[in-house]
Amino acid sequence: MSLLSIRGITQRFGGVTALTDVSLDVEEGTIHGLIGPNGAGKTTLINIVSGLVRPTEGTLSFNGRENGPWPMAHAVTLGIVRTYQQTRVFMGLTARENLRIAHVAGAGDANAEDLIDALDLGSSLDRVAGELPYATLRRLSLALALGLRPKLLLLDEPAVGLAPDEIARMAEVIRHFHGQGLTVFLVEHNMRFLMELASRVSVFDRGRLLFEGTPEAAQGNPEVIEAYLGRGLKKHAGN
Repeated sequence: MSLLSIRGITQRFGGVTALTDVSLDVEEGTIHGLIGPNGAGKTTLINIVSGLVRPTEGTLSFNGRENGPWPMAHAVTLGIVRTYQQTRVFMGLTARENLRIAHVAGAGDANAEDLIDALDLGSSLDRVAGELPYATLRRLSLALALGLRPKLLLLDEPAVGLAPDEIARMAEVIRHFHGQGLTVFLVEHNMRFLMELASRVSVFDRGRLLFEGTPEAAQGNPEVIEAYLGRGLKKHAGN
C-alpha cells in the first residue's frame, strides 16, 4: 500500500527548474532510497513533501486520504517528519532539554526509554549539546524527529560526515525503528549505506526521475551507472 504518492511535481525557482514532472510512490513499511548527484533535486523533493516548499505544479497524497501540498505544521500532524543535512538542535541546551522540547524524555515512558537506548544517548542527556561530539549530535537530531512519532520519516543524508563505525551505528538505528513499523524516505550520497538499507530506490538526474526499482536493479542498470553514479557504483556492484 502506498503511504505517500507524488504526482506530477514540478518545481521552478525563477528561471531554474529544479524538478520536472516527478511521480513516485513510497510504500508503507519500506525504506525507500533517493539517490542522485548534487543538484539533481533530491532535497527539493524532501522540502516539498515536508511542507517547507510549495511546488509550482503537482499534487501529493498521504495515507490514501490527505491531499497536498501542505504546510509544514500540517505535515507534522499527519505524521510526516524530517531531518536536515545540517544538524538542527538547541546548542545551548542539554540533550535532555532538547528531547523534552520534542516531548521525548518525559517521565520515562516506554517510547522515550526505547528511543534513548536505541540512539545511545543515556550518557549524554545532561551534557550541553554544543559540547557533544558530532556523531552524538547527529543521533540527537534524529531523536528529536523520532520523538514526534512519525509515520513517515524523511532523512536527508543522515550519514554525512560520520566515521565508518558511526555510519554502521546509524544504519542499525534506522533498521531498529523501521522494524517497529516506521516508513523511511532516505536521501543519501553514501551508496553502500543506502543500498544496504533500502528495499527500493528512485534515481534522479537533473530534476527528473531516471529510474525506479530495487537496489540490485539500480546497480546493474547501464543508464543509471553511465549517467552519474559511475565507477563508485560499478565497484560496489562487483563486491
